[in-house]
Amino acid sequence: KVLAEFPEFSFAGYKSRSFMNGVSDFFSDHFVLRETFIKAKNSIEKAIGKTEINGVIEINGNLIQTFRDVDYKLTDKNLIALNKLKAKNTDTPFYFIPVITAQEKMESEIPSYLAVESEKDYIDYCFGKLKEINSVDVSDAIISTEYAFYRTDHHWTTESAFNSYCVVADALGFTPKSKDFFSIETVADDFNGTLYSKTLNEKIDPDSIEFYRSSTDFTLTVKDETYSSLYFKDWLKEKDKYSFFLNGNHGVCRIENKSANGKLLVIKDSYANCILLFLAEHYAEITVVDPRYCSHSQIKDICVEDFDAVITLFNVSGFSQEQNFSLIEFMGGK
Repeated sequence: KVLAEFPEFSFAGYKSRSFMNGVSDFFSDHFVLRETFIKAKNSIEKAIGKTEINGVIEINGNLIQTFRDVDYKLTDKNLIALNKLKAKNTDTPFYFIPVITAQEKMESEIPSYLAVESEKDYIDYCFGKLKEINSVDVSDAIISTEYAFYRTDHHWTTESAFNSYCVVADALGFTPKSKDFFSIETVADDFNGTLYSKTLNEKIDPDSIEFYRSSTDFTLTVKDETYSSLYFKDWLKEKDKYSFFLNGNHGVCRIENKSANGKLLVIKDSYANCILLFLAEHYAEITVVDPRYCSHSQIKDICVEDFDAVITLFNVSGFSQEQNFSLIEFMGGK
């Protein structure tokens, strides 16, 4: 393995978190016996009866990130920014799609003494704060999916995203593609994701990643680079296999499909990377904005009125903690 180099500092890199992510990668690679020390620490904590390691619990062979101590002031700030963006673009329909995590699917099996918060209640709280924005609840579609979340990672699976896409399609007024439209194949069966990295719990079975292939021709443009695919198989050789979808996270990117019509704006976190591949079947152009990694200069020229619809899709845990979301209020330079 080529060890990560210490990143070069820049204010833009600091703001987009790429600098701090690079620092984390550097110390992860250069900390001698790091995994051995972490495993030893976690084993000791388990031995003394601790059931939660780095905010992660184990339930029936699944690692689950806990949802608690929600900062409702931050949530309100984010929802106010979204409402303000909508108020400046009254003719464009907006859709807010909060996505549950594995905790909500398995909430009945989580011990009460862990005092986690209800994701359903959080979603209802958010829906109650929206003004002229359509609420789309995909929770039932996810809960009815057997393999809805990766066992070792905080993301939802491709099947869970597909089932949610069907609900989103109904809300936006188009007919979703059937599963038969896609050729489904397993592209990885050795995925140990973010929650494994936090716990190094080797008792949990690695995950598989499914690829829903279609014959549609797409292009993905990131800055000045254009790709002829929305899937990137080189990531399947790496630890961060979820970046197989959309080549990871970008502050702003654009997906194009010449066989479709219409334009969609998506404001999102990494959960959307998977569902975007299905939505792309229905739009000639999708502009994707990830507030976690972008700056004002990247979005100031995006004119919301040019789009047929605007979707905001975050997992509830991510949305409740997102410090940079209010940036979207200034989209279009207004």
